[in-house]
Amino acid sequence: GDETAAARTALATALNNAALFAKQDGNEGEAERLYNESLDLREALFGPEHPQTIATLHNIAELHHAFDRSDEADAIRTDILRRLGVDEAEIESQLAEWRSSEQR
Repeated sequence: GDETAAARTALATALNNAALFAKQDGNEGEAERLYNESLDLREALFGPEHPQTIATLHNIAELHHAFDRSDEADAIRTDILRRLGVDEAEIESQLAEWRSSEQR
């Protein structure tokens, strides 16, 4: 029912916030586990294109970038843009823009 959905939504938010703290503490593995749990809940509750789902994916990409896993970050960013219906040529240009801004 609605209460279950509300509880799962709150849990997804709590997991996302806990992941952020784990990331700030330098605990990459724990942060990734928590973000992935949050992502699973949000995808099940809201679907793949919902802003909360996309936000969690973005957080995972940022986590990978912070721990020098740029290829994995790019793969997730590509997934985000595809979910949002961005065409492939635009995706390549957007990724190139992000890469250049991150090197500054």
